[in-house]
Amino acid sequence: MNNISCENIYKSFIHENEEMSVLENINISINKKETIAITGPSGSGKSTMLQLLAGLDKPTKGNVSIDNQNIQSLSELKKSELRLNSFGFVYQFHHLLEDLNVFENILIPQQLQNTNTSKDSIDKVNHLLDDLGLTSRATYLPWKLSGGEKQRVAIARAIINDPEFLFLDEPTGNLDDKNSEIVQDLIMSIAKKYDMTLILSTHDKNFANKMNTIYKINNKTINEV
Repeated sequence: MNNISCENIYKSFIHENEEMSVLENINISINKKETIAITGPSGSGKSTMLQLLAGLDKPTKGNVSIDNQNIQSLSELKKSELRLNSFGFVYQFHHLLEDLNVFENILIPQQLQNTNTSKDSIDKVNHLLDDLGLTSRATYLPWKLSGGEKQRVAIARAIINDPEFLFLDEPTGNLDDKNSEIVQDLIMSIAKKYDMTLILSTHDKNFANKMNTIYKINNKTINEV
C-alpha cells in the first residue's frame, strides 16, 4: 500500500431535518511514510476528515481511495481486515479495557488477527513495552496508570499489528504539557522506527510543526499551510 487519496470529497450530516455541510471539495493525497497534520478550529471537521481517510465514515459525495481503489467498494469484511492489519488508531481518550492489564490491552489486536496467542505475539508485546518504557507496568490495570502512561499503552496497542498508517485524533489533547511533549516525541520516534505514515489531527501548533506537511481546514475546505 502506497497512498490514500481523497477526490472531490463532500461530507454533510442531517440535523433536525436540515442538511449541514462539514467538508466540501476536498482533494488531498497522502503517500507512504509521510507525516501529516490536519489543523483547524474546534468543529471544523478534523475528526471527520480522519474518519473518512480511514474508511470509518462514508463521504456524502466523492471517493476515498487506497492505492486507487475506492474504499467504499470493499466489502465490510475487507474494510475490517484493512483497519485491523494496515491502519492503527489513537484517540484523545485511550479507550483501554479497564478489566485487562497493560499487557492484555496491547495484545488485543494480535488476538483479533490470530486465533491463538503465539510466542511471536507475546514477544511483540514485550518488545513494545520496552520501546515505550512500559515494561514495569505490564501487569498494571489502567486505573493504576498516569494519563501519559495510558496513552502510551494506546499507542502500543495501535501499532502492534505493524500498520502502514497510524491515525491520531488529538492524541495529546488530554495531557499536561510535560506528558504531551513525551508522547509527541514518542510518536515521532515510533513512526520513524517502524516506517509508518502519520495522519494527525491536532490543535497543538508545536506538534503540527513536527510533521512534514500541515493542512488546515477552514470554511469547510482544506489547504496546505
